[in-house]
Amino acid sequence: MTPPSPAHSNDNKSVTVRRGRVVSIDIYEVKDDELEILEKGGPAQIQFTFAVFLLTLAFSSFTSLITATFESTEIKTAYIVVCVIGFLGSLYLFIQWNRTKKSVKKVMTDIRNRMDENNPDVQQEDIQQEDSQPDDSDPPAPSSS
Repeated sequence: MTPPSPAHSNDNKSVTVRRGRVVSIDIYEVKDDELEILEKGGPAQIQFTFAVFLLTLAFSSFTSLITATFESTEIKTAYIVVCVIGFLGSLYLFIQWNRTKKSVKKVMTDIRNRMDENNPDVQQEDIQQEDSQPDDSDPPAPSSS
Protein backbone atom coordinates (compact mmCIF):
# COMPACT_ATOMS: atom_id res chain seq x y z
CA MET A 1 0.00 0.00 0.00
CA THR A 2 1.33 3.43 -0.85
CA PRO A 3 1.65 6.05 1.87
CA PRO A 4 -1.19 8.57 2.17
CA SER A 5 -0.68 11.61 -0.01
CA PRO A 6 -2.31 14.98 0.45
CA ALA A 7 -4.66 16.17 -2.28
CA HIS A 8 -5.34 19.79 -3.12
CA SER A 9 -8.63 21.50 -2.45
CA ASN A 10 -9.99 25.00 -2.71
CA ASP A 11 -10.16 25.73 1.02
CA ASN A 12 -6.47 24.92 1.70
CA LYS A 13 -7.32 21.79 3.71
CA SER A 14 -5.59 18.57 2.73
CA VAL A 15 -7.42 15.32 2.16
CA THR A 16 -5.72 12.01 2.74
CA VAL A 17 -5.96 9.61 -0.17
CA ARG A 18 -5.19 5.94 0.41
CA ARG A 19 -4.75 3.43 -2.33
CA GLY A 20 -4.72 -0.36 -2.18
CA ARG A 21 -2.59 -2.01 -4.82
CA VAL A 22 -4.08 -4.62 -7.15
CA VAL A 23 -1.64 -7.46 -7.75
CA SER A 24 -3.12 -8.83 -10.97
CA ILE A 25 -6.01 -8.20 -13.33
CA ASP A 26 -7.71 -10.80 -15.53
CA ILE A 27 -9.17 -9.40 -18.74
CA TYR A 28 -11.75 -11.50 -20.59
CA GLU A 29 -12.58 -10.85 -24.21
CA VAL A 30 -16.30 -11.12 -24.99
CA LYS A 31 -17.92 -11.52 -28.42
CA ASP A 32 -20.94 -9.47 -29.50
CA ASP A 33 -23.39 -12.37 -29.39
CA GLU A 34 -22.21 -13.32 -25.89
CA LEU A 35 -22.64 -9.74 -24.76
CA GLU A 36 -26.20 -9.70 -26.12
CA ILE A 37 -27.07 -12.91 -24.26
CA LEU A 38 -25.66 -11.45 -21.06
CA GLU A 39 -27.56 -8.17 -21.58
CA LYS A 40 -30.91 -9.80 -22.23
CA GLY A 41 -30.42 -12.58 -19.74
CA GLY A 42 -31.88 -14.98 -22.27
CA PRO A 43 -35.56 -15.73 -22.74
CA ALA A 44 -35.63 -17.92 -19.66
CA GLN A 45 -37.04 -15.27 -17.31
CA ILE A 46 -40.03 -14.50 -19.55
CA GLN A 47 -40.72 -18.20 -20.08
CA PHE A 48 -40.68 -18.81 -16.35
CA THR A 49 -43.05 -15.89 -15.71
CA PHE A 50 -45.58 -17.11 -18.29
CA ALA A 51 -45.28 -20.70 -17.04
CA VAL A 52 -46.16 -19.61 -13.51
CA PHE A 53 -49.04 -17.51 -14.85
CA LEU A 54 -50.47 -20.41 -16.87
CA LEU A 55 -50.06 -22.83 -13.98
CA THR A 56 -51.90 -20.45 -11.66
CA LEU A 57 -54.65 -20.05 -14.23
CA ALA A 58 -54.92 -23.83 -14.66
CA PHE A 59 -55.16 -24.46 -10.91
CA SER A 60 -57.73 -21.73 -10.56
CA SER A 61 -59.94 -23.18 -13.30
CA PHE A 62 -59.41 -26.72 -11.96
CA THR A 63 -60.52 -25.62 -8.50
CA SER A 64 -63.60 -24.00 -10.02
CA LEU A 65 -64.39 -27.21 -11.93
CA ILE A 66 -64.22 -29.29 -8.76
CA THR A 67 -66.15 -26.98 -6.43
CA ALA A 68 -68.76 -25.32 -8.65
CA THR A 69 -71.88 -26.63 -10.33
CA PHE A 70 -72.35 -25.45 -13.88
CA GLU A 71 -75.79 -25.12 -15.42
CA SER A 72 -74.37 -24.30 -18.84
CA THR A 73 -72.21 -26.87 -20.60
CA GLU A 74 -70.50 -24.13 -22.64
CA ILE A 75 -69.13 -22.50 -19.47
CA LYS A 76 -68.01 -25.85 -18.08
CA THR A 77 -66.33 -26.63 -21.43
CA ALA A 78 -64.57 -23.24 -21.36
CA TYR A 79 -63.20 -23.98 -17.86
CA ILE A 80 -62.01 -27.41 -19.02
CA VAL A 81 -60.28 -25.88 -22.06
CA VAL A 82 -58.61 -23.20 -19.92
CA CYS A 83 -57.52 -25.86 -17.42
CA VAL A 84 -56.02 -28.17 -20.07
CA ILE A 85 -54.33 -25.35 -22.02
CA GLY A 86 -52.98 -23.89 -18.76
CA PHE A 87 -51.46 -27.18 -17.60
CA LEU A 88 -50.02 -28.10 -21.02
CA GLY A 89 -48.75 -24.58 -21.70
CA SER A 90 -47.09 -24.29 -18.30
CA LEU A 91 -45.52 -27.73 -18.70
CA TYR A 92 -44.11 -26.75 -22.11
CA LEU A 93 -42.82 -23.40 -20.83
CA PHE A 94 -41.24 -24.98 -17.73
CA ILE A 95 -39.39 -27.45 -19.96
CA GLN A 96 -38.23 -24.62 -22.26
CA TRP A 97 -37.23 -22.51 -19.27
CA ASN A 98 -35.18 -25.36 -17.86
CA ARG A 99 -33.32 -25.70 -21.17
CA THR A 100 -32.71 -22.00 -21.82
CA LYS A 101 -31.78 -20.94 -18.30
CA LYS A 102 -28.54 -22.78 -18.82
CA SER A 103 -27.58 -20.62 -21.82
CA VAL A 104 -26.42 -17.65 -19.71
CA LYS A 105 -24.47 -19.95 -17.40
CA LYS A 106 -22.91 -21.65 -20.43
CA VAL A 107 -21.82 -18.32 -21.91
CA MET A 108 -20.26 -17.29 -18.58
CA THR A 109 -18.48 -20.65 -18.34
CA ASP A 110 -17.20 -20.35 -21.91
CA ILE A 111 -15.83 -16.88 -21.22
CA ARG A 112 -14.16 -17.96 -18.00
CA ASN A 113 -12.65 -21.06 -19.64
CA ARG A 114 -10.74 -18.82 -22.02
CA MET A 115 -8.47 -17.97 -19.09
CA ASP A 116 -7.56 -21.64 -18.53
CA GLU A 117 -3.93 -22.05 -17.57
CA ASN A 118 -3.46 -24.79 -20.20
CA ASN A 119 -4.78 -22.60 -23.02
CA PRO A 120 -1.86 -21.57 -25.25
CA ASP A 121 -3.69 -18.39 -26.30
CA VAL A 122 -3.56 -16.95 -22.77
CA GLN A 123 -1.00 -14.19 -22.63
CA GLN A 124 0.54 -12.96 -19.44
CA GLU A 125 2.02 -9.50 -19.37
CA ASP A 126 3.82 -7.77 -16.57
CA ILE A 127 3.05 -4.08 -16.68
CA GLN A 128 5.11 -1.87 -14.44
CA GLN A 129 3.27 1.07 -13.01
CA GLU A 130 5.35 4.16 -12.94
CA ASP A 131 4.80 7.02 -10.55
CA SER A 132 2.99 9.64 -12.55
CA GLN A 133 4.55 13.04 -12.77
CA PRO A 134 2.18 15.97 -12.12
CA ASP A 135 0.98 17.71 -15.26
CA ASP A 136 1.72 21.37 -15.82
CA SER A 137 -2.03 21.98 -15.79
CA ASP A 138 -2.39 20.79 -12.18
CA PRO A 139 -1.78 23.44 -9.53
CA PRO A 140 1.00 22.63 -7.10
CA ALA A 141 0.05 20.91 -3.88
CA PRO A 142 -0.08 23.25 -0.88
CA SER A 143 2.89 22.87 1.35
CA SER A 144 2.27 22.05 4.98
CA SER A 145 4.33 23.95 7.47
